Amino acid sequence: MDISGFMVRFASEEACEDHLIKLRWKEGFRCPKCDSDQFTLIRPNHRRNAASRAPLFQCKSCHRQTSVTSGTIFHRSHISLSKWFSAIYLLSNDKRGLSATTIAKFVQVSYSTGWLMLNKLRKAMADRNGLYKLGGNVQVDEFFLGGESHGEGRRGKGTKQTNVLIGVSISNGAPTHCFMEVIKDTTAKSPKDVFVRRLDSDTKLISDGNPSYGVCARDLGLAHSITLSKDEQAHVTFKWLNILIGNCKKFIDGTYHGREEHKQLYLEEFAYRFNRRHFEMSLVERLLNTCVFASPHPLLRESDSKMALAYET
Repeated sequence: MDISGFMVRFASEEACEDHLIKLRWKEGFRCPKCDSDQFTLIRPNHRRNAASRAPLFQCKSCHRQTSVTSGTIFHRSHISLSKWFSAIYLLSNDKRGLSATTIAKFVQVSYSTGWLMLNKLRKAMADRNGLYKLGGNVQVDEFFLGGESHGEGRRGKGTKQTNVLIGVSISNGAPTHCFMEVIKDTTAKSPKDVFVRRLDSDTKLISDGNPSYGVCARDLGLAHSITLSKDEQAHVTFKWLNILIGNCKKFIDGTYHGREEHKQLYLEEFAYRFNRRHFEMSLVERLLNTCVFASPHPLLRESDSKMALAYET
């Protein structure tokens, strides 16, 4: 659906609410307290603020009321669902990454509200990324974000740049999925903590000569193979790993200018997009579904505009 068709379809709050209901309760609503499927749908007629917009399911058996937006990133939001849906459409269809300024302009909200919306959407992406683990042949390495350290004249290890651990699952010579996570350092403990959360037990690690990965593989009982950077086939073995690192740096340093604050969220957005690159035609619906089953993530109050502005200006 092009943007004009999307805007027409979800121009009203009721249309957004109905779509949200279909996403949350695909088999029909059932009361979370008594499991009854008998309910009354209450749509408030007098809405003094956007936080009270959401309709309620009232169970006919136990009379419990369940908000349509409870348990989603839209819960208690003072931003209308139609604006949220517009932001989701824009974010899903902009591969270069979307700025708060763009959201503010096209969704017609303040800059700080646009910033808040984007970070909540990225948090939802991070939640969904965290549900999956990589397995099979997984290449791992670390890289650095942030360009040259100010006043030091050095690059890479020993600078104040951000350390990032990357893992890419490889199947038939091509990448399938990836993860990227900011780590404190490249000693064995930091990668190990990430591997516990991000890798299946059947994973075979493929790395360069960094001894930390050997320690992690031994401690976690993972198979491990090493291709040294100086080996003739290293550039072939780690081709896709290096491509992803280069693309990620362009994505973050080019669009978000290497902001230190919330850099992990930018990495999660990049990984989320990459892992769904074969589903471009359904990215909007997938992100809507991601938002429906993500926690509310009250990053900031929408009134904290000065704090929000400080992060990106």
